Amino acid sequence: VPLDEDVAVLEVNGELDHTKLRRWLDELGDADTPLDDEDDVQIGVEDDESRQLMIRLLRVFRGLMVNTSACPPATKVQVEHHVDTGDAAPVMLKRHRQAQTEDAVIESNVKTMLASGVIEEGNGAWGFL
Repeated sequence: VPLDEDVAVLEVNGELDHTKLRRWLDELGDADTPLDDEDDVQIGVEDDESRQLMIRLLRVFRGLMVNTSACPPATKVQVEHHVDTGDAAPVMLKRHRQAQTEDAVIESNVKTMLASGVIEEGNGAWGFL
């Protein structure tokens, strides 16, 4: 998946032209080869034409949905998460207790996400130990 390229954008003025959308999807890549689990895809649209257009979109961008590791699929979107706590003072709480086997799984998942850049270490006053 070429994550270092610019995002392709379809310009739309007024109502969406399905013919223009189909042409655009065909230019982007393989919109015809079915997805492995295409029959299981639940899109939430009533009419068949809209469903088919959404399926074609998913086919073109199938590489973004491939699970290549224990981390979420790739994205070009840089996401920052911030919780506005206002003027509230930090609260000190102990970490939720779980079995040692669960601790090992959590530790492994956190290390994997840190290594892949999905999360980053924090040392703010609201951090938990």
